[in-house]
Amino acid sequence: MAVRIGKIALVGLSNIYTEDTRSLVQQRGPGMSGSVTQDLGREPVTIVMEGVLVGDDTTAALEELRQAQTKAKPLSFAADAIAGASLTDVLIVDFQVKQLAGYRGRYSFFLRVREYTEPPPPRGTAAVDAGVKKDAQAWAKGSTAAAAVIQNPSSLMSAVDKNPDLLGHLGASELGNIVNSTKDNLSGRNFGTLMKALGKVNPAIIGDFIDVVRGSGNLGDFIQKLANEGVNLIHELTGVDLGAALDVIKVIKDIAGASDFLAKLQKVVGSATQLVETIGAFEPLAGFEALPKDGFKPSNEQGGGS
Repeated sequence: MAVRIGKIALVGLSNIYTEDTRSLVQQRGPGMSGSVTQDLGREPVTIVMEGVLVGDDTTAALEELRQAQTKAKPLSFAADAIAGASLTDVLIVDFQVKQLAGYRGRYSFFLRVREYTEPPPPRGTAAVDAGVKKDAQAWAKGSTAAAAVIQNPSSLMSAVDKNPDLLGHLGASELGNIVNSTKDNLSGRNFGTLMKALGKVNPAIIGDFIDVVRGSGNLGDFIQKLANEGVNLIHELTGVDLGAALDVIKVIKDIAGASDFLAKLQKVVGSATQLVETIGAFEPLAGFEALPKDGFKPSNEQGGGS
């Protein structure tokens, strides 16, 4: 019987057989007679071989088989006993060797091999790796930008315009101290832009940030700037997810309410000032022509006597 495993031809076989089985699971239902059999497919084909290993270099053949079994190395396989089976590669499951007394270079063996199926290629992780790398680079870039702003507070707004994510690396006290130290260089529009970016990147610290600015006495100045520039903070924050922090939302509404009130008050003051200037320039007799210096003359005096 011609059998070849790897590069080794097993010419001294005395016994070979296959074990073909299926994976069947019995499912029993409560109160049900008998059972339902579920077919999970066939098991890998197993081939058992017994015989004598002979040849010119039996030691090398034994070493190759032993290394294949130790390292779980698949070997090609061909035999008449598996005709009709789609089996081309096997793994050695069990390998037993016994040297025959009185014969040099002759061994009896027991060999059990199992059908080998190439596992599917692993799913590529290139997209995941690229995403992780991109996130790491973004985090490092934001952290570096935040450190630069701490070193140079006057660069806050330009840095936020370039990379708003840096606000995620600043705590409420750090950001509040930066804003307080540069309040003279920040306009109402700057403050609105900062709040909008903070609401998108790091909304959890908005309440504490406002408290830091309020504690330094600078919140009123920013509210006045918002009013002077006509900036509606609530409108600026449209689309920003402030989460469930009701106290934060209340703070924002309070600021916006104060800004609207001051804007309206300033409009009233401006209108009153304009009214005062108009009244001051008003001259009620300016529309009348000047009277003749010699006064009025009766009409009968102008025509002569009769």
